Amino acid sequence: MPVSTVQSFIKKWKILGSLNTKPRSDRPRKISAKTARRIVPDAKKNPQVTSGEIWKKMVWLLQGAQYNGT
Repeated sequence: MPVSTVQSFIKKWKILGSLNTKPRSDRPRKISAKTARRIVPDAKKNPQVTSGEIWKKMVWLLQGAQYNGT
């Protein structure tokens, strides 16, 4: 392992008290991971589906009703 790598680890330990990475500041997600897991398979099955159709289906699913595709 290069000396510079060890030096950077020591410097990070002294400054932060840990070697764990800090969370990045990203844009907040508009949908939850659970919702994304529901949407992605349907979009892969039918790439021609519109965002409006996906939205209608998600509204039905979130309300607990059965979606019939219309």
